[in-house]
Amino acid sequence: MTTAALFGCAYVAIVTIDPACGTSDPNDRLKKVVASAEAASANPPLELFPMEITKVEPVALSERLRVSGEIRPFNQATLRARSGGRIVQSDIREGQAVNAGDVLVRFEVEDLHSVLKQKVADRQGAMAGLLLAMQSLARIEQLAGKNVASQEQLEEARSEVGVAKGRLDSLSAQVEIARIALRDAEVLAPFDGTVSKLFVGRGARVGADAELLTLVDASPMEAKLLVSTRDVSRVVIGQKAELRIDGFEQQTIQGTVARISPTAEENSRSVAVYVRLAREDPGLRGGLFVTGAILVRQAEDAIAVPIASLRQDGDGVYVLKLFDDVLVRQPVTIISSWHDDETAQILGLVRGDVIVTAPLRELHPSLAVRMTEAG
Repeated sequence: MTTAALFGCAYVAIVTIDPACGTSDPNDRLKKVVASAEAASANPPLELFPMEITKVEPVALSERLRVSGEIRPFNQATLRARSGGRIVQSDIREGQAVNAGDVLVRFEVEDLHSVLKQKVADRQGAMAGLLLAMQSLARIEQLAGKNVASQEQLEEARSEVGVAKGRLDSLSAQVEIARIALRDAEVLAPFDGTVSKLFVGRGARVGADAELLTLVDASPMEAKLLVSTRDVSRVVIGQKAELRIDGFEQQTIQGTVARISPTAEENSRSVAVYVRLAREDPGLRGGLFVTGAILVRQAEDAIAVPIASLRQDGDGVYVLKLFDDVLVRQPVTIISSWHDDETAQILGLVRGDVIVTAPLRELHPSLAVRMTEAG
């Protein structure tokens, strides 16, 4: 076979093996290969900087609500006069510690004793009158049984007994009132505490329901915090709080939400939240201003990513995960958002996954990338 015949056979074989090339000659196909290589070299893998990716690690998430308010004694009472009179004893002073049952204020009692004696005497007279009325009724009932007394006389005697009973009951109540007034002439401390304010002194004459003094129990303290109506729904009893006293920022006080007011403060869009303080510090004083935060929620060992790293298409939410220098579509499920919607707690990623956090539009699944040093 001649050389020309062999070359012709080889040419036919090449055309037959690569039908995609049609009937073009090898020079055309070579041009296409070269053009493809040039195109590949013109579109190298996209470079990513370290700040544009992140390695997933479990973290502790927490959200705190900033609050402010004041320190208040847990127990506080303003004692008032039950009835008017002249004060004959008031030896206490503001800032003085007292014990439960101590006499704080004593009123003049001579007139009260006289009133009580008069009421007791009146009651005794009423008891004698009732006894006579009952004896008279018994006689008339006997006579009525013998048809000697009329029915009218019988009804009258029964009426007199009823009147006598009513008078006795009224005077007995007045005696009890007089005794209570005499007992209330001594104002006793309802609990151990400290006199915060004193409104009266010895020799003063006051009317009924007049303010006498304010007593506080400073051993357990609480903070009254004002929370906006927009945020109060996030606060529940039992949440932890961390507070600092104005002027003593280095001192941190821990507390627990104990009560939440059912109504907003008058002329305010805030609701009072009461935090029981855990530390009994003798340096705490009622009225001190405090600032701090309430821990409204937290999550331990959470998988969280920046909101900016989340993408969405027709199949749902996903992130771009780096795998063997190629971006792959990784579906995720959002559990909740944190940090003012800057962070999302998700399912679908595990410790060690590397994802793209930069919201670059040119990034897409199957894109080849490579890391480069910043700067």
